[in-house]
Amino acid sequence: MTDKHASLRKELRRAHPELAERQAKNARKRGIAVRLRALRDARSMTQAEVAAAAGMTQSMIARLEALSGPVPGLESIKRYVDACDGHWALLITDKPIDRKGAFKN
Repeated sequence: MTDKHASLRKELRRAHPELAERQAKNARKRGIAVRLRALRDARSMTQAEVAAAAGMTQSMIARLEALSGPVPGLESIKRYVDACDGHWALLITDKPIDRKGAFKN
C-alpha cells in the first residue's frame, strides 16, 4: 500500500468513524471465517459433514465461513471447531493484541 492510499484511508476513517468500525468488524469476521474454513479443509470435510457433526444446517456452516456478515457467537464457533475435532482459544488480557493474536509491545 502506498503512502497516498494510507493517507486516504486515514482521512476516510476520520470523516466516517462508523465505516472504520464496520471495517474492523469485517476484519474480525474474515479472520474467523478463514480459520474455520482452513480447519474444515485440513480435515477434508464438507460443509454438510461439519453441519451434521455440529448439529447445525449446511447454510449455517456457510454463513460461518462467509467473509462478511455478523461476527458469529462463541457457541457457534465452538460447535464448528468441535465438529472438526479442532482446537481454539479465547484470549482476554489487559495488554494490546495485534490482529494475529500476538501481544503488542
